[in-house]
Amino acid sequence: MKKFFVTLTAALLLSTTVFAAQSEIILPTVETESNLSVMQALNQRKSNRNFVDKNLTTAQLSKILWAANGVNRPDGKRVIPAALKTYSVEVYAVTSEGIYLYDAPNHKLILVAEGDFRSTTTTGQSFVEKAAVNLVFVETPEVWSTARKIPPREVQLANANISVGAMVQSVALAAQTEGLGNCVRGSINRDEFKRAAKLSDDATILLAQSVGFVE
Repeated sequence: MKKFFVTLTAALLLSTTVFAAQSEIILPTVETESNLSVMQALNQRKSNRNFVDKNLTTAQLSKILWAANGVNRPDGKRVIPAALKTYSVEVYAVTSEGIYLYDAPNHKLILVAEGDFRSTTTTGQSFVEKAAVNLVFVETPEVWSTARKIPPREVQLANANISVGAMVQSVALAAQTEGLGNCVRGSINRDEFKRAAKLSDDATILLAQSVGFVE
């Protein structure tokens, strides 16, 4: 009888264990073949808010992040446009486990903060906390210091907004090929997310995008 209770207790502990977020997630190579054409994906594209709290597979997360800002050529250029070859917009992936920075050149995620910070990516939209991942697009001005020509600050931000426009549409289409919903959002608790993600004072949070399974 004692052995039975010891075994039962161990089983219960195992079933309720909360595993720590991984400090680094190496993402798998993206499968670029799809049964859905670009035109079909465009025809089906829409905003969704009826998310269910269910994690994406690693392959799905890999596809979404690659679509947002991934490298698609041997010379390091990416799937989205960038003025003067300066990729000034970083993508943060906020999941139930933590805030991750997407390392595009190495196609991996780097843990920034452990914990569920999905609520910091909104100012009260309840559906956001059910989305599997909330992408936050952050402009980082220090990247411009290495550009062959440094444009005025207002031009830097204009270029960053052009890139983000391409990013969110690219993510929306990639999500459609996986049967996932998405919603682009400007409503972000910028001060709270900046603290949670340990962003520099001069970083600019541009947009957010919720992606996940829908009802």
